[in-house]
Amino acid sequence: MRKNIFWFLMISFLFASCSETVEQFDRRLTKKYKKKGFKSDVLEKDGHSIFYYDNNKKDAPTLVFIHGFGGDGKISWADQAKAFKDDYRVIIPDLLWFGSSYSTKTPSLKTQTEAIHILLESLSISNAHIVGISYGGFVAIDYAHTYEDDLKSLTIVNSPGAVIEDAEIDKFCDRVGVRDVKEAFIPKKGSDVKRLLEFSFYHPPKIPHFLMEQVKEQYFSKHPEQQASLLDELPSNRNRLHGPVEVPTYIIWGLEDHVFHV
Repeated sequence: MRKNIFWFLMISFLFASCSETVEQFDRRLTKKYKKKGFKSDVLEKDGHSIFYYDNNKKDAPTLVFIHGFGGDGKISWADQAKAFKDDYRVIIPDLLWFGSSYSTKTPSLKTQTEAIHILLESLSISNAHIVGISYGGFVAIDYAHTYEDDLKSLTIVNSPGAVIEDAEIDKFCDRVGVRDVKEAFIPKKGSDVKRLLEFSFYHPPKIPHFLMEQVKEQYFSKHPEQQASLLDELPSNRNRLHGPVEVPTYIIWGLEDHVFHV
């Protein structure tokens, strides 16, 4: 995805004014999803507005990708959408208060999990493979505990679940030079986005400095108060995330993960 981001932005820059380069990039990425056979839709139910992509391959097993903290589903899983679209029904939602999803409910891990369940239930899907990365991994683990009978398998990517300790969070904040995790994950200016990309990627995408503010506006500025509440509330979920998961589970972890050390 790193190279894709760089070249998309460079191509967009050639065809757009400086003030709309990132917006052009996002539109081009949307078109790529459409070319791959994906359609976007919004489910309005129980106070939730859940935006998602679906390739509607209803005769294939279902694979659900849950993104991490920041950005949206579309930008997080573009490579995986391409890789799995022929063999799976691929569903990529935006988590609540990210991308184009929103809710009137209280921001919490439980609310995120229930929203994913409402979405799959509305699509008559009861036997899905779920993949969650980072914060999305917390949501996926909680889903496995809460709706175990609805899962075929669980894949966790760089997400510690109940294992994470407060001391480890403090070490992370020291490493990246912030006072708390909200400062790290909810950027307020372009330089904050640069810092976030540097600790989120082993090889950060080469985005010109003058575009960082646009990246913030496009992907990180929609619901900062609710996102802050999600981060404040997350440590209280250790008991929800604790305990064995009975479905087949696969764990993927990068040796160079700067957020959660392997």
